[in-house]
Amino acid sequence: MEVKNFKTFDQQIELLKDRGCIIEDEAFAKKVLSAVNYYRFSSYFLPFKQDDETYKTGTTFNKVYQNYIFDRKLRNLISYLIEGVEVALKTLIAYHHSAKFGSLGYLDPKNYNDKFDEEAFKENMDKYIRRNSKHPVIIHHNDKYDGKYPFWVMIEFYDFGDMSRLFSQLTTDLQKTVAKDLNQNYATVASWLYCLTHLRNSCAHYSRLYNTKMIAIPRTPLNYPIKLNKMIFSYVLVLKELTLNSDDWTDFRDKLKLLISEYGANIEISRLGFPSNWKSYL
Repeated sequence: MEVKNFKTFDQQIELLKDRGCIIEDEAFAKKVLSAVNYYRFSSYFLPFKQDDETYKTGTTFNKVYQNYIFDRKLRNLISYLIEGVEVALKTLIAYHHSAKFGSLGYLDPKNYNDKFDEEAFKENMDKYIRRNSKHPVIIHHNDKYDGKYPFWVMIEFYDFGDMSRLFSQLTTDLQKTVAKDLNQNYATVASWLYCLTHLRNSCAHYSRLYNTKMIAIPRTPLNYPIKLNKMIFSYVLVLKELTLNSDDWTDFRDKLKLLISEYGANIEISRLGFPSNWKSYL
């Protein structure tokens, strides 16, 4: 199969019209397509697409654009909540590990479980230091402490994925200690962090959340009121359980309700996995 040919913005508009999209304002449509890659934007047409590649009767460019804007605002809301979870988990991991093994105990392979990959760990340490060589914290510890960095300093340079892997490599007793602070089972926390790594990456790279299934199913806690799945709503519930600051959750919940209310006429929340009684779970 040959690679698709290049199309100008005007040709992209004609293609949408040929497939049955109603374009109320071609100048506006061209402005959108010049700012948003056609490949990215066209994915929001998927709920409107029929088997013959044409769009359902009544599909308008503006309605699809509203789906796109809703999705962008949803990612921004979720990113804020993920930040709080990441900061809290880094704090708990470094705190409990350092309390048990000392400020530099994280450098000793014996202080982890048998999943610990020493070579990968050292490569990551080198990466963090190299990337942040001009950061005031790195300079300070190089000058004053001969390049020794306490765990609570170094963990601030971890990304979410590295933090998730680190949690899975902690000794079981430490995993349980951290999980206890979150009122969760340690295996559940490991599953959730793995899932949130992918959600965080999707948000960071502006990937579509609307009408999307994530790659993994978060572990459902015992006696949880709903079975978790790959849809965004399940991931939102995971964030709820891991958000330690109640004000952060309340702020997110209220803004989410307003966002869905604002775009409710143009979106289908079932495409995010939201049940009809979704508000009762938040």
